[in-house]
Amino acid sequence: MARSTTSTCVETYAGIDYHKKFSVVTLGDSDGQVLKTERVPNDRQSVTQFFRQFPGLICTVESCRGYEWFVELLQSLGLTVHLCHAYAVKLIAQSRCKTDKIDSKILMQLLAKGFLPTCYQPTPEERALRERLRWRMQLVRQATRIKIRIHCLLDKENQGVIETQLFRARGRKLLSQVVLASPTRQQLLSEHMQLLEYLEQMVKRADTEIQELAKQSGQAKLLMTIPGIGPLSALMILAELGDIKRFKRSAQVVSFAGLAPSVYSSAEVRHTGAITKQGSIWLRWILIQDAWQAIRCSVPLRYHFVSVSRRCGRHAAVISVARKLLEIAYRVLRDGKAFDPNLVGPNKQSA
Repeated sequence: MARSTTSTCVETYAGIDYHKKFSVVTLGDSDGQVLKTERVPNDRQSVTQFFRQFPGLICTVESCRGYEWFVELLQSLGLTVHLCHAYAVKLIAQSRCKTDKIDSKILMQLLAKGFLPTCYQPTPEERALRERLRWRMQLVRQATRIKIRIHCLLDKENQGVIETQLFRARGRKLLSQVVLASPTRQQLLSEHMQLLEYLEQMVKRADTEIQELAKQSGQAKLLMTIPGIGPLSALMILAELGDIKRFKRSAQVVSFAGLAPSVYSSAEVRHTGAITKQGSIWLRWILIQDAWQAIRCSVPLRYHFVSVSRRCGRHAAVISVARKLLEIAYRVLRDGKAFDPNLVGPNKQSA
């Protein structure tokens, strides 16, 4: 893994504790011995000047916000960069004393000894797609918050029951005619409606772009043959999973998404609990939304939902359907074949 040397006192590995304004770098040899620790400002010139002194260096950086430019810069210098799993490192190397210097030292030693838990490095295209899809979902969340604020303004003057579907055509027409006693609330209502209209226009533009992207992707088209999965869901699955070949079986994909149940096992005692919720929160969220749609349009999945809900309740049942959808998506991508309903289960007509 490291370049061969006749002496252990050669900078071979680097553990990097990355921060927004600076990084603490610990250099070590193949035995994990600390040779140098330095704080490097996070500007391109300083980073380039420092790391050019150590050609062939093998580095590790924690997966955290804003790391992308830093990793790409190191790779452009010809260095090998591993993206470490921050949560797993924390479990391995818990300490009463936590400083940037200690963190970078631990990363370097784990890398040198081959114990570093790494995570997947998405490609620039996958990162760009993730950002686009997450931005669309944030827009929807912001629009939902504005709708809640409008309900609050109306409730303060007991006008919140003017229409059940307040934000459909009939409800919006009534909203435009509402006159609140407080001039301040009237102005706020008008401003909220303007902001909501703007957000909804942005969502429509984002949806149009997403549909075009889905039409251009053969993998997205395959995923959209699965009940409950549309253009947004298909692209989200592709962006969050990345290269599907890195998973050897569907259980690994389920674990990656945090949809696998937690397990406590000791001697003859074994308990299963709630899902682990590790991995992408966006992937779990979209799969659960898809699960509710899937049980409406797929008889086998609806039968599975009803069967599990009788034993464990609706919440556990919809998570089970989401897990099954992800397993199906994995097989569809792995085999490159459209969804076959016969592979889900028996076609129960009385679901």
